[in-house]
Amino acid sequence: MLARRNAGRSALASIARLGRLQPRELRGPRTLEYDLVIPGLDPAHDGLKVAHLTDLHVGMLTPDRKILRAIAAAQAAKPDLVLLTGDYVCYSPKFVGRLAELVRGISAPCYAVLGNHDYWTDGEGVRRALERNGYAVLRNGHSEITLRHAPLSIVGIDDAVTGHADSKRAFAGVRKQGSRIVLTHVPSIADRAAAEGEALILAGHTHGGHVVIPRVTARIARKLGSRYLAGFYRIDGSLLYVNCGIGSSSIPIRAGAPAEVAIFTLRAAATDK
Repeated sequence: MLARRNAGRSALASIARLGRLQPRELRGPRTLEYDLVIPGLDPAHDGLKVAHLTDLHVGMLTPDRKILRAIAAAQAAKPDLVLLTGDYVCYSPKFVGRLAELVRGISAPCYAVLGNHDYWTDGEGVRRALERNGYAVLRNGHSEITLRHAPLSIVGIDDAVTGHADSKRAFAGVRKQGSRIVLTHVPSIADRAAAEGEALILAGHTHGGHVVIPRVTARIARKLGSRYLAGFYRIDGSLLYVNCGIGSSSIPIRAGAPAEVAIFTLRAAATDK
């Protein structure tokens, strides 16, 4: 029992130490920029800029200013498209109205899917809050948008944790060729999405581990069935990106998985040009 207690104290000390060591500017959110070669991307979309935000968690544990900084960072990148992948609120429906205020003002076309905390809190209210701002919420469906005179399919797979995901329905009628981006809150759904053809797949949910203890967090995640924790993964012909997100739903500190806004510049593969 003493050994177990000491081990627990050691783990807590490691968490606290990681939190102290994390640079102030990385507490959030940082902006990460990537050039991505996307198989099947229409050459017309080469150079298209996409902003990805996820897991805002408007509520008691995420300061409003942090979310406002995330929205401002996305806007500053002057993206052609803004994509949101769920968990906008947590724990109380009273935060839904605040969500609508905090995320307003995105000028680029904006598409979103819902996450588990949204459904646990007030899924319909969250959907209405996003749509009041002019953002399209995809629930096992898709939208085709014309950018640079070429069609781009945006597929939204609903939340898997709460049993709403239906990838077959989401992909029904989607073009088999050309530019495709898939949104899903839970990254494990990426395997099903990749089976539908080449695409860029964007997800959140994991917070990148939120508090990362080297060699421990990833092992625990794998035991819990999370194969995709943070960053990029190749799945067949598709590319998955798991964003660490912005806010907190359990503990207010992050360590080893800083809050982020991801900015992607899409590139067509050489054979597609």
